[in-house]
Amino acid sequence: MLTDLDAAVDALAAVDVAGAEVGQLRVLAVGLEKAAGRLRGIASAMLGEIEDREPEGAAWWWRDALGISGEAAGIAIRRARGLRSLPAVSDAVVDGTLSLDQAGALVPLVGKLDEVELHDSQPALIEGAAARTVDGIGQWVRHLIALNSEPALELEQEEARRRRFLEYRTGPDGVVRGRFALAAEEAEPVLTVLEPLAKRSGDDDPRTAGQRRADALVEVFGGAARWAELPHAGGQRAQISYVISAAWAAGQAGAGPATAAWTGPQTRARLEAELCDARLSRVLLDADGQVVSLESVNDQISTAQRRAVSARDRRCVARGCSRPPAFCDVHHLIARKDGGPTTLDNLVLLCRRHHVVWHQGRLLLRDLDVPWLRKPLDPPMVA
Repeated sequence: MLTDLDAAVDALAAVDVAGAEVGQLRVLAVGLEKAAGRLRGIASAMLGEIEDREPEGAAWWWRDALGISGEAAGIAIRRARGLRSLPAVSDAVVDGTLSLDQAGALVPLVGKLDEVELHDSQPALIEGAAARTVDGIGQWVRHLIALNSEPALELEQEEARRRRFLEYRTGPDGVVRGRFALAAEEAEPVLTVLEPLAKRSGDDDPRTAGQRRADALVEVFGGAARWAELPHAGGQRAQISYVISAAWAAGQAGAGPATAAWTGPQTRARLEAELCDARLSRVLLDADGQVVSLESVNDQISTAQRRAVSARDRRCVARGCSRPPAFCDVHHLIARKDGGPTTLDNLVLLCRRHHVVWHQGRLLLRDLDVPWLRKPLDPPMVA
Protein backbone atom coordinates (compact mmCIF):
# COMPACT_ATOMS: atom_id res chain seq x y z
CA MET A 1 0.00 0.00 0.00
CA LEU A 2 2.71 2.47 1.01
CA THR A 3 4.76 1.31 -1.98
CA ASP A 4 1.94 2.34 -4.33
CA LEU A 5 1.65 5.68 -2.52
CA ASP A 6 5.38 6.30 -2.80
CA ALA A 7 5.21 5.49 -6.52
CA ALA A 8 2.39 8.01 -7.00
CA VAL A 9 4.40 10.65 -5.13
CA ASP A 10 7.45 9.91 -7.26
CA ALA A 11 5.36 10.35 -10.41
CA LEU A 12 4.08 13.72 -9.20
CA ALA A 13 7.58 14.80 -8.21
CA ALA A 14 8.70 14.10 -11.80
CA VAL A 15 6.29 16.74 -13.17
CA ASP A 16 8.23 19.46 -15.01
CA VAL A 17 7.10 22.38 -12.85
CA ALA A 18 9.09 24.98 -14.80
CA GLY A 19 7.63 23.81 -18.11
CA ALA A 20 4.00 23.35 -17.02
CA GLU A 21 1.30 25.96 -17.67
CA VAL A 22 0.11 28.03 -14.71
CA GLY A 23 -3.44 26.67 -15.02
CA GLN A 24 -2.15 23.10 -14.84
CA LEU A 25 0.03 23.94 -11.84
CA ARG A 26 -2.92 25.50 -10.02
CA VAL A 27 -5.05 22.39 -10.52
CA LEU A 28 -2.21 20.13 -9.34
CA ALA A 29 -1.29 22.28 -6.36
CA VAL A 30 -4.86 22.47 -5.04
CA GLY A 31 -5.47 18.77 -5.69
CA LEU A 32 -2.25 17.76 -3.95
CA GLU A 33 -2.98 19.98 -0.96
CA LYS A 34 -6.43 18.43 -0.55
CA ALA A 35 -5.03 14.91 -0.98
CA ALA A 36 -2.32 15.67 1.58
CA GLY A 37 -5.02 16.85 3.99
CA ARG A 38 -6.91 13.60 3.56
CA LEU A 39 -3.72 11.64 4.20
CA ARG A 40 -3.09 13.65 7.36
CA GLY A 41 -6.61 12.77 8.49
CA ILE A 42 -5.94 9.07 7.95
CA ALA A 43 -2.64 9.31 9.82
CA SER A 44 -4.36 11.14 12.69
CA ALA A 45 -7.01 8.41 12.93
CA MET A 46 -4.27 5.78 13.10
CA LEU A 47 -2.37 7.81 15.69
CA GLY A 48 -5.52 8.02 17.82
CA GLU A 49 -5.91 4.23 17.68
CA ILE A 50 -2.25 3.72 18.62
CA GLU A 51 -2.55 6.14 21.54
CA ASP A 52 -5.73 4.41 22.74
CA ARG A 53 -4.07 0.98 22.74
CA GLU A 54 -0.63 2.07 23.98
CA PRO A 55 -0.99 5.46 25.64
CA GLU A 56 2.32 5.26 27.47
CA GLY A 57 5.01 7.00 25.46
CA ALA A 58 2.90 7.58 22.33
CA ALA A 59 3.79 11.27 22.17
CA TRP A 60 7.51 10.58 22.52
CA TRP A 61 7.37 7.89 19.85
CA TRP A 62 5.58 10.25 17.45
CA ARG A 63 8.11 13.00 18.21
CA ASP A 64 11.08 10.75 17.49
CA ALA A 65 9.49 9.12 14.44
CA LEU A 66 8.87 12.47 12.71
CA GLY A 67 11.68 14.53 14.23
CA ILE A 68 9.26 17.17 15.55
CA SER A 69 9.17 19.02 18.85
CA GLY A 70 7.60 17.49 21.94
CA GLU A 71 5.02 20.28 21.93
CA ALA A 72 3.98 19.53 18.34
CA ALA A 73 3.77 15.80 19.13
CA GLY A 74 1.61 16.50 22.18
CA ILE A 75 -0.77 18.63 20.11
CA ALA A 76 -1.07 15.86 17.52
CA ILE A 77 -1.80 13.24 20.19
CA ARG A 78 -4.44 15.36 21.95
CA ARG A 79 -6.13 16.12 18.63
CA ALA A 80 -6.12 12.45 17.58
CA ARG A 81 -7.52 11.43 20.99
CA GLY A 82 -10.28 14.03 20.77
CA LEU A 83 -11.26 13.03 17.23
CA ARG A 84 -11.81 9.45 18.41
CA SER A 85 -14.81 10.90 20.27
CA LEU A 86 -15.94 12.64 17.06
CA PRO A 87 -15.84 9.81 14.49
CA ALA A 88 -18.01 11.60 11.92
CA VAL A 89 -15.76 14.66 12.14
CA SER A 90 -12.71 12.43 11.70
CA ASP A 91 -14.34 10.85 8.63
CA ALA A 92 -15.00 14.35 7.26
CA VAL A 93 -11.25 14.94 7.22
CA VAL A 94 -10.61 11.65 5.43
CA ASP A 95 -13.19 12.44 2.74
CA GLY A 96 -11.87 15.98 2.29
CA THR A 97 -14.86 17.91 3.70
CA LEU A 98 -12.75 19.39 6.51
CA SER A 99 -9.05 19.99 6.96
CA LEU A 100 -7.36 18.38 9.94
CA ASP A 101 -6.88 21.83 11.48
CA GLN A 102 -10.59 22.60 11.11
CA ALA A 103 -11.49 19.30 12.73
CA GLY A 104 -8.94 19.84 15.50
CA ALA A 105 -10.56 23.17 16.34
CA LEU A 106 -13.73 21.24 17.30
CA VAL A 107 -11.89 18.98 19.77
CA PRO A 108 -12.25 21.39 22.77
CA LEU A 109 -15.97 20.48 22.76
CA VAL A 110 -15.08 16.96 23.90
CA GLY A 111 -15.67 16.67 27.63
CA LYS A 112 -17.37 20.06 27.76
CA LEU A 113 -20.70 19.05 26.20
CA ASP A 114 -22.92 16.06 26.97
CA GLU A 115 -21.43 13.01 25.23
CA VAL A 116 -24.66 11.87 23.53
CA GLU A 117 -25.60 15.39 22.48
CA LEU A 118 -22.10 15.97 21.09
CA HIS A 119 -22.21 12.71 19.13
CA ASP A 120 -25.61 13.55 17.63
CA SER A 121 -24.58 17.12 16.73
CA GLN A 122 -21.61 16.08 14.56
CA PRO A 123 -23.36 16.71 11.20
CA ALA A 124 -24.17 20.29 12.29
CA LEU A 125 -20.63 20.77 13.60
CA ILE A 126 -19.16 19.57 10.28
CA GLU A 127 -21.41 21.92 8.31
CA GLY A 128 -20.56 24.87 10.55
CA ALA A 129 -16.83 24.16 10.56
CA ALA A 130 -16.67 23.79 6.77
CA ALA A 131 -17.95 27.37 6.42
CA ARG A 132 -15.43 28.88 8.86
CA THR A 133 -11.71 29.48 9.15
CA VAL A 134 -9.80 27.71 11.92
CA ASP A 135 -9.81 30.89 14.04
CA GLY A 136 -13.51 31.33 13.34
CA ILE A 137 -14.19 27.76 14.48
CA GLY A 138 -12.29 28.46 17.68
CA GLN A 139 -14.51 31.46 18.47
CA TRP A 140 -17.64 29.47 17.56
CA VAL A 141 -16.59 26.61 19.82
CA ARG A 142 -16.09 29.00 22.75
CA HIS A 143 -19.63 30.32 22.20
CA LEU A 144 -21.00 26.77 22.15
CA ILE A 145 -19.18 25.97 25.40
CA ALA A 146 -20.45 29.17 27.02
CA LEU A 147 -23.99 28.34 25.89
CA ASN A 148 -23.97 24.74 27.06
CA SER A 149 -21.37 24.56 29.84
CA GLU A 150 -20.53 27.83 31.53
CA PRO A 151 -18.51 26.13 34.33
CA ALA A 152 -16.29 24.58 31.65
CA LEU A 153 -15.71 28.03 30.15
CA GLU A 154 -14.78 29.37 33.58
CA LEU A 155 -12.25 26.57 34.02
CA GLU A 156 -10.81 27.38 30.58
CA GLN A 157 -10.45 31.05 31.54
CA GLU A 158 -8.75 30.15 34.82
CA GLU A 159 -6.28 27.98 32.91
CA ALA A 160 -5.71 30.80 30.43
CA ARG A 161 -4.97 33.20 33.28
CA ARG A 162 -2.40 30.78 34.66
CA ARG A 163 -0.68 30.75 31.26
CA ARG A 164 -0.48 34.54 30.93
CA PHE A 165 2.94 36.14 30.51
CA LEU A 166 4.76 39.03 28.89
CA GLU A 167 8.42 38.75 27.95
CA TYR A 168 10.67 41.26 26.24
CA ARG A 169 14.33 41.95 25.58
CA THR A 170 16.29 44.80 24.04
CA GLY A 171 18.31 43.68 21.03
CA PRO A 172 21.60 45.11 19.77
CA ASP A 173 19.78 46.52 16.73
CA GLY A 174 17.73 49.02 18.76
CA VAL A 175 14.53 46.94 18.65
CA VAL A 176 12.72 45.72 21.77
CA ARG A 177 11.24 42.32 20.95
CA GLY A 178 8.81 40.29 22.98
CA ARG A 179 5.86 37.97 23.11
CA PHE A 180 2.85 37.70 25.36
CA ALA A 181 -0.23 35.66 26.14
CA LEU A 182 -3.38 36.98 27.81
CA ALA A 183 -6.61 35.33 28.81
CA ALA A 184 -9.45 36.40 26.51
CA GLU A 185 -11.32 38.44 29.11
CA GLU A 186 -8.08 40.19 30.14
CA ALA A 187 -7.34 41.00 26.50
CA GLU A 188 -10.78 42.54 25.95
CA PRO A 189 -9.97 45.97 27.47
CA VAL A 190 -6.55 45.88 25.79
CA LEU A 191 -8.08 45.37 22.34
CA THR A 192 -10.91 47.81 23.10
CA VAL A 193 -8.33 50.57 23.57
CA LEU A 194 -5.73 49.39 21.05
CA GLU A 195 -7.80 48.74 17.94
CA PRO A 196 -9.45 52.19 17.64
CA LEU A 197 -6.03 53.82 18.09
CA ALA A 198 -4.60 51.53 15.40
CA LYS A 199 -6.94 52.78 12.68
CA ARG A 200 -5.39 54.37 9.60
CA SER A 201 -4.93 58.09 10.16
CA GLY A 202 -5.73 58.91 6.52
CA ASP A 203 -5.41 57.69 2.96
CA ASP A 204 -1.73 58.61 2.95
CA ASP A 205 -0.91 56.60 6.09
CA PRO A 206 1.89 54.25 4.91
CA ARG A 207 2.01 52.07 8.03
CA THR A 208 1.11 48.39 8.06
CA ALA A 209 -1.55 47.10 10.46
CA GLY A 210 1.20 45.71 12.70
CA GLN A 211 3.03 49.02 12.73
CA ARG A 212 -0.17 50.89 13.58
CA ARG A 213 -0.81 48.56 16.52
CA ALA A 214 2.77 49.02 17.71
CA ASP A 215 2.35 52.81 17.55
CA ALA A 216 -0.97 52.54 19.39
CA LEU A 217 0.65 50.49 22.15
CA VAL A 218 3.35 53.13 22.56
CA GLU A 219 0.67 55.84 22.69
CA VAL A 220 -1.24 54.06 25.44
CA PHE A 221 1.83 53.70 27.63
CA GLY A 222 2.95 57.22 26.81
CA GLY A 223 -0.42 58.45 28.03
CA ALA A 224 -0.08 56.36 31.17
CA ALA A 225 3.36 57.85 31.85
CA ARG A 226 1.95 61.33 31.30
CA TRP A 227 -1.38 61.15 33.13
CA ALA A 228 -1.73 58.01 35.28
CA GLU A 229 -1.01 57.88 38.99
CA LEU A 230 1.79 55.35 38.70
CA PRO A 231 3.58 53.79 41.68
CA HIS A 232 6.78 55.47 42.76
CA ALA A 233 10.06 54.01 41.55
CA GLY A 234 13.30 54.85 43.30
CA GLY A 235 11.51 57.29 45.57
CA GLN A 236 9.89 59.34 42.80
CA ARG A 237 6.95 59.17 40.44
CA ALA A 238 7.66 56.88 37.49
CA GLN A 239 8.80 58.96 34.53
CA ILE A 240 10.67 58.61 31.25
CA SER A 241 14.18 59.99 31.67
CA TYR A 242 16.97 60.75 29.21
CA VAL A 243 20.48 61.94 30.01
CA ILE A 244 21.60 64.59 27.51
CA SER A 245 25.07 66.15 27.51
CA ALA A 246 25.58 69.86 27.04
CA ALA A 247 27.57 69.12 23.88
CA TRP A 248 24.64 67.10 22.48
CA ALA A 249 22.18 69.86 23.33
CA ALA A 250 24.43 72.37 21.57
CA GLY A 251 24.60 70.17 18.49
CA GLN A 252 28.36 69.80 18.67
CA ALA A 253 29.95 67.25 16.35
CA GLY A 254 31.13 64.11 18.11
CA ALA A 255 28.92 64.64 21.15
CA GLY A 256 27.77 61.47 22.87
CA PRO A 257 24.15 60.46 22.20
CA ALA A 258 21.21 61.06 24.50
CA THR A 259 20.63 57.90 26.54
CA ALA A 260 17.51 56.38 28.10
CA ALA A 261 17.50 54.34 31.29
CA TRP A 262 15.97 51.20 29.73
CA THR A 263 16.75 51.25 26.03
CA GLY A 264 20.00 53.17 25.59
CA PRO A 265 20.83 55.72 22.85
CA GLN A 266 18.10 57.64 21.06
CA THR A 267 17.99 59.73 17.87
CA ARG A 268 17.93 63.51 17.88
CA ALA A 269 14.53 63.84 16.17
CA ARG A 270 12.83 61.66 18.75
CA LEU A 271 14.53 63.39 21.65
CA GLU A 272 13.57 66.79 20.28
CA ALA A 273 9.97 65.58 20.25
CA GLU A 274 10.36 64.68 23.95
CA LEU A 275 11.98 68.02 24.76
CA CYS A 276 9.02 69.95 23.35
CA ASP A 277 6.81 68.75 26.18
CA ALA A 278 9.04 67.76 29.06
CA ARG A 279 10.19 68.74 32.51
CA LEU A 280 13.86 69.62 32.24
CA SER A 281 16.57 69.56 34.90
CA ARG A 282 20.14 70.77 34.46
CA VAL A 283 22.85 68.84 36.37
CA LEU A 284 26.38 70.23 36.30
CA LEU A 285 29.24 67.76 36.90
CA ASP A 286 32.90 68.54 37.44
CA ALA A 287 35.80 66.73 35.78
CA ASP A 288 35.70 64.02 38.48
CA GLY A 289 31.96 63.39 38.00
CA GLN A 290 30.90 65.16 41.20
CA VAL A 291 27.57 67.01 41.08
CA VAL A 292 28.27 70.74 41.26
CA SER A 293 24.72 72.03 40.82
CA LEU A 294 21.20 70.89 40.12
CA GLU A 295 18.45 73.20 38.87
CA SER A 296 15.13 73.00 37.09
CA VAL A 297 14.64 74.71 33.75
CA ASN A 298 11.61 76.86 34.44
CA ASP A 299 10.28 77.30 30.89
CA GLN A 300 7.81 74.44 31.19
CA ILE A 301 4.31 74.08 29.79
CA SER A 302 1.89 74.82 32.61
CA THR A 303 -1.26 72.85 33.37
CA ALA A 304 -3.36 75.86 32.36
CA GLN A 305 -1.55 76.16 29.03
CA ARG A 306 -1.99 72.45 28.35
CA ARG A 307 -5.73 72.76 29.00
CA ALA A 308 -6.01 75.82 26.79
CA VAL A 309 -4.15 74.21 23.88
CA SER A 310 -6.29 71.07 24.23
CA ALA A 311 -9.51 73.09 24.22
CA ARG A 312 -8.40 75.05 21.15
CA ASP A 313 -6.94 72.25 19.00
CA ARG A 314 -9.10 69.35 20.26
CA ARG A 315 -6.93 66.83 18.41
CA CYS A 316 -3.57 66.37 16.73
CA VAL A 317 -3.39 69.27 14.25
CA ALA A 318 -1.68 67.23 11.50
CA ARG A 319 -4.17 67.14 8.63
CA GLY A 320 -6.16 63.91 8.60
CA CYS A 321 -5.21 62.86 12.14
CA SER A 322 -7.85 62.48 14.85
CA ARG A 323 -5.79 61.62 17.94
CA PRO A 324 -7.45 63.22 21.00
CA PRO A 325 -5.52 65.46 23.43
CA ALA A 326 -4.82 62.60 25.87
CA PHE A 327 -2.65 60.96 23.19
CA CYS A 328 -0.86 64.12 22.06
CA ASP A 329 2.24 66.08 23.02
CA VAL A 330 2.21 69.86 23.27
CA HIS A 331 4.64 70.91 20.55
CA HIS A 332 6.63 74.13 20.16
CA LEU A 333 6.23 75.34 16.57
CA ILE A 334 9.46 77.29 16.96
CA ALA A 335 11.75 75.07 19.00
CA ARG A 336 12.98 76.16 22.40
CA LYS A 337 16.57 75.95 21.19
CA ASP A 338 15.71 78.43 18.40
CA GLY A 339 14.24 80.92 20.85
CA GLY A 340 10.66 79.70 20.61
CA PRO A 341 8.59 80.88 23.59
CA THR A 342 6.27 78.71 25.65
CA THR A 343 3.20 80.75 24.73
CA LEU A 344 -0.16 79.67 23.36
CA ASP A 345 0.48 81.01 19.86
CA ASN A 346 3.64 78.86 19.62
CA LEU A 347 2.08 75.65 20.99
CA VAL A 348 0.01 72.99 19.19
CA LEU A 349 -1.12 69.44 19.80
CA LEU A 350 0.71 66.72 17.84
CA CYS A 351 0.41 62.98 18.37
CA ARG A 352 3.74 61.31 19.00
CA ARG A 353 4.02 59.89 15.46
CA HIS A 354 3.44 63.25 13.78
CA HIS A 355 5.57 64.97 16.42
CA VAL A 356 8.57 62.84 15.51
CA VAL A 357 7.87 63.28 11.79
CA TRP A 358 7.95 67.07 12.33
CA HIS A 359 11.37 66.91 13.94
CA GLN A 360 12.57 64.68 11.11
CA GLY A 361 11.67 67.51 8.73
CA ARG A 362 8.93 65.55 6.96
CA LEU A 363 5.97 67.53 8.37
CA LEU A 364 5.76 71.29 7.77
CA LEU A 365 3.53 74.16 8.83
CA ARG A 366 1.50 73.81 5.64
CA ASP A 367 0.62 70.24 6.71
CA LEU A 368 -1.04 71.47 9.92
CA ASP A 369 -4.64 72.49 10.45
CA VAL A 370 -4.09 75.72 12.45
CA PRO A 371 -6.67 78.28 11.22
CA TRP A 372 -6.13 80.39 14.36
CA LEU A 373 -2.51 81.13 13.33
CA ARG A 374 -2.99 84.65 11.91
CA LYS A 375 0.55 85.97 11.54
CA PRO A 376 3.88 84.64 10.21
CA LEU A 377 6.06 83.04 12.83
CA ASP A 378 9.09 84.99 13.95
CA PRO A 379 11.73 83.72 13.45
CA PRO A 380 10.54 82.12 10.16
CA MET A 381 9.29 78.55 10.41
CA VAL A 382 11.85 75.84 9.79
CA ALA A 383 11.15 72.09 9.97
